[in-house]
Amino acid sequence: MSDPSSHRTYFSSLVTRHSSLLYNPILHALLAFALFLAGLGAIGLVGPDEPRYADVARAMLRSGDYVTPRLFGAPWFEKPPLYYWLAASFFRLGANELTARLPSAVSAIAFLGVWFWFAQRLFGGPTALLAAILLASSLGWIGFARAAAMDMLLAATLDAALLLLALWFWERQTVRLYGFYALLGLATLAKGPVAVALAGMIALGYIVNFREWAALKNLLWTPAVAAFLAVAAPWYAVCYFQNGFPFLEEFFLKHNLERLVSADALGHGQPIWYYVPILAAGLFPWSAMLLLPAVEVIRGGLRAILSDRRKAFLFYWVALPFAFFSVSQNKLPGYLLPILPPLTLWIAAIAMSGSATKTSEPTERTSKETTRPDPLLARLVPWLAGLSAVALLSVPVLAPLLSESLATGLRHALAEWNGAVVWAQISKGPVPAPVWVVLVGLIALSLYLLSRKQVLEGAFAALLGVAVSMLVITTYLSPSINRVASMRTVAQRIASLGVPGEAVAVYRIHRNQALQLGFYLDHALPEWSPEGGNSEISLVVAGQDEQITLAHPASLFPGQRVRLWELIGIRIETEPPPAP
Repeated sequence: MSDPSSHRTYFSSLVTRHSSLLYNPILHALLAFALFLAGLGAIGLVGPDEPRYADVARAMLRSGDYVTPRLFGAPWFEKPPLYYWLAASFFRLGANELTARLPSAVSAIAFLGVWFWFAQRLFGGPTALLAAILLASSLGWIGFARAAAMDMLLAATLDAALLLLALWFWERQTVRLYGFYALLGLATLAKGPVAVALAGMIALGYIVNFREWAALKNLLWTPAVAAFLAVAAPWYAVCYFQNGFPFLEEFFLKHNLERLVSADALGHGQPIWYYVPILAAGLFPWSAMLLLPAVEVIRGGLRAILSDRRKAFLFYWVALPFAFFSVSQNKLPGYLLPILPPLTLWIAAIAMSGSATKTSEPTERTSKETTRPDPLLARLVPWLAGLSAVALLSVPVLAPLLSESLATGLRHALAEWNGAVVWAQISKGPVPAPVWVVLVGLIALSLYLLSRKQVLEGAFAALLGVAVSMLVITTYLSPSINRVASMRTVAQRIASLGVPGEAVAVYRIHRNQALQLGFYLDHALPEWSPEGGNSEISLVVAGQDEQITLAHPASLFPGQRVRLWELIGIRIETEPPPAP
């Protein structure tokens, strides 16, 4: 008869080998590719921002003027230049969707490495790995990592600055302070003075909490501030000298100050509770795990959290920006991106607090007291993680909504949701059934591991499920997304007709579509009028229900709901000609 202890030894060694696989850098690189880089250019530019930002970057590369942002030739001061500079650098390889999105993707991947290093210093390897898994597989992080926009650059640079600030609070190493200010300068070049405001309120909240008034003086009265000025000030100064008051008015007053106090300024007004569902969606599939910090606050009280220096810093890092943007008049989903890293680390710290795996001990600076794990939280962790894994079963259902969501918004997509169509997409759509079987198998594996209290391994299996989902979207669903959410195929058809961008106009189509066509045709497209007025226009892109007289219908694009019309070379009159 075999010795039972030998079976236990074998199983323990097997678990150890599997656990060590979780830290394999080659596996991490493959997952990073699947999550953030695979098919990055498969989908055409979507929304209004991607084509605008890409056009500004292309104009900088062509003109050599890296100071004044220009959209279709006109000065455009909505955002500072960090994204434009990076995108213009990548555009040397070709101005396309892939290179336009690389700044966000590369910064997202690089930050994950920095974040793991920081979390490992605070809570140990297992907690750091779980935090990286939660962040890397969250919908918000993946979505903005794949967008040609500024949000990921702000999140990566600001949060990298704040983690150095946290280490400076606890270690008092001057090099951390210089790093904080230099990265804060980059964050200010990524999206403006909001970076300084967020960092300031988080630092002040922590200082007031622990009454470290000397730290406030050392933080502000230091030569390290010169690092911030050296990075951020030159562009702002030169841009002002070149453009004068219009730069101050457009950038600082309209797109920064008015964004906070006036919903009418930019048209993004939302109710104060707007970010509650947005946060849950941004953390998908781990939305259920939001209950962990909520339960910790309710059961232990804020005093217990705020007495632990690590948890206190994370709390202010999450709570203050959330409150700040909730009271702001203009709200967009990307504003919450900087709080996802500290939130996932907070969740991971709770989830792994009952783990038998050895973690680094808190120092005197990082914690006043070490609390024992809450037994209720320990019981909740595998259940909530299991619910998160099960949430991945919604991917086959939600995937058909992705095209319409990118084109017109999630609310409109849900309004047109049809169960029969969704089932047809799952059973007879472009995704092979074995792929969905693999996804279900990974979910089942995650649930099995979680049932054995192997939280880290279960979360990793769910991460693999997210990676499979991303490969499904970029490989099988990107053609249908292009047919609905992007005007790339329309622009390709126009190019095949040999019509130059200067001869194209638009008529009653969505503003996003006009901007996308403007980038692809490399020309700002005017709005066509039945009254005429531009004899150079020979092709009109109109809404599919619009009728244009004295024109031939050329091509219909039912997905984008537009039609091409070739104008007949006769000037259109609104009144009958006078009698001879």
